[in-house]
Amino acid sequence: MSPARLTVAGRSALTRMSRFSAAMSHPSVSRSPRRAVWALGLLVVVGAATPAAAQTRPDHVLWRNARGQVNTVIGKVSENSLTQVVVDTGSSQRKLDAMAVQRIDFGDVPAPFAEGQAYAERGDLENAAAKFALAAADAGARPVVRARARLAAAESWLKKSRGDEAALAAAQKECELFLSEFAANRDVPGARLLLGRVQRLSGDGPKAAETYAALFRETTAATPGYPPLVSFQAGIGAGEAYLLIGDAARAREIYLALESAIAGALASLPDGDPLRVQYTALQSEARLGEGYCLMAAGSLAQARTFFQGQLSGAESNPARRFGAHLGLGEVLLAEGNARAAQLEFAQVSAIDHTNRDRTARALVGLAESALKLNARNDAKLWLEAIRTQHGDTPAALKAQELEKNL
Repeated sequence: MSPARLTVAGRSALTRMSRFSAAMSHPSVSRSPRRAVWALGLLVVVGAATPAAAQTRPDHVLWRNARGQVNTVIGKVSENSLTQVVVDTGSSQRKLDAMAVQRIDFGDVPAPFAEGQAYAERGDLENAAAKFALAAADAGARPVVRARARLAAAESWLKKSRGDEAALAAAQKECELFLSEFAANRDVPGARLLLGRVQRLSGDGPKAAETYAALFRETTAATPGYPPLVSFQAGIGAGEAYLLIGDAARAREIYLALESAIAGALASLPDGDPLRVQYTALQSEARLGEGYCLMAAGSLAQARTFFQGQLSGAESNPARRFGAHLGLGEVLLAEGNARAAQLEFAQVSAIDHTNRDRTARALVGLAESALKLNARNDAKLWLEAIRTQHGDTPAALKAQELEKNL
């Protein structure tokens, strides 16, 4: 092949090889094996970085059609809003209903975005968040990519938090920036859900209840671009937050409305739709809310009977079964029967792998039961498990309070 037909990358590679050969033939290099290794390493780094910097990959948009099949559109996303996702494929422009889009993998991203992804994959969440924040502030990047970067920064800080107030504050700041900068983005519902969780983990129960309840109301308003699943999850969060601040009446109202809304959504879903499993689990959590409302009202005997009744026929419904065991354990603990409560909590913490929040709450129950039984070392083990494995769940707040008294 003649030099004229070489690509730019090929000519660059030849130039680097020529320079490397010249460097290797220099007397100072030939006399020093260490310098030879250094020179080879430099070539590898430069040779690997240059093509990557010049490479532009397309975006991949996964969307579900009316038959439930997942398809992929490859191109460049120019709009990612609550109403539609627009993809320029080169030969045409595809407009997809925002509610049908499952995921977008952005290919053409600024360097800090790619570095943030690499840090996140390695578990270095603080550096990941910093890189994503840089990408979000990159004026040269596409707005759709900047939006994704901003939300990724918030998600990274939340995962990093584990009771760290500074990380939670950073996560809240990134959420709020996202919502102010990208108010029409398709990820706004998810960002609002994330904000509610951050507020709850920060100990701001009233704000969390307000954020969750407002998001849940989007269900009845049928706001375009708001997936029912996200609104239902917000309903669960709202009920729990209201119970946390002692407003059992408001919590019961939310749970009843949520159970009804999910029943209507389930009736409209075809058999075999993957959303049925998630909706059913959330519906069970909403129904179990009645037991917690009874506990908040001081009706422990009624709450115990309620949770025991929910165990009947719940073998095929993990959310209902494990949720009932958890509720029953908390009632028994409140009644002073710590030994029996431990058995209920253990069934959840040891077997339930479907809901991290529920598992963490069961571990707190085990720790509280152990303290009631003067088994302080056991309590320390449960609390340590929460701090190291479930530090980003609401139960971590209660665990921190218990640890202060050990």
